[in-house]
Amino acid sequence: MVKRRSYKKWIWWGAGVVLVIAIVVGVVISINSQPERQDNKNRGEEAGKVEQKDGIGQDGKSEEEKRDEETGKQQTPIQHEGGDPNTAEELSGIITYTGINEGILTIRTSIDQYLIDGTCDLTLMQGGTIIYSDTTNIVGDVSTATCQGFDIGAAGLGGGNIEIIINLNADGKRGTIRGEANI
Repeated sequence: MVKRRSYKKWIWWGAGVVLVIAIVVGVVISINSQPERQDNKNRGEEAGKVEQKDGIGQDGKSEEEKRDEETGKQQTPIQHEGGDPNTAEELSGIITYTGINEGILTIRTSIDQYLIDGTCDLTLMQGGTIIYSDTTNIVGDVSTATCQGFDIGAAGLGGGNIEIIINLNADGKRGTIRGEANI
């Protein structure tokens, strides 16, 4: 009987040791994983500070405003096809608006290149004859440019179809924008 008691005693003692080891291992694993969980929690909080629900970061600017600033710094229009218009040999653009309002023919343009200084020479032709000419300055925009604008009294132009020719001259380059207006 003495042997059995010592045998049971060793079993209980071994079970206790295994239990203590298991607890120690569990505590060590728990301690080692807490900083990682804490780091992930902190990263989530920091990300929340930088990118809030309304899309405004710590600097008070939305992502769209940041992109607009970058576009302005680059001074390059967004192009969907082709190369950078600022490196083209000729200036290019389009007439964005022609219309008559209260007897005034209004002509507005957009120039594809970013320009700070230059001229827009307007010529209005009807039946191969020059009926009007004027010159305005080029005005730089964020990533393009425009002619300062043309506002012409329509009464002196007659009526019918008028050809619009705008010659651009800036940065040692030239280009032509063409269009039509019906008076």
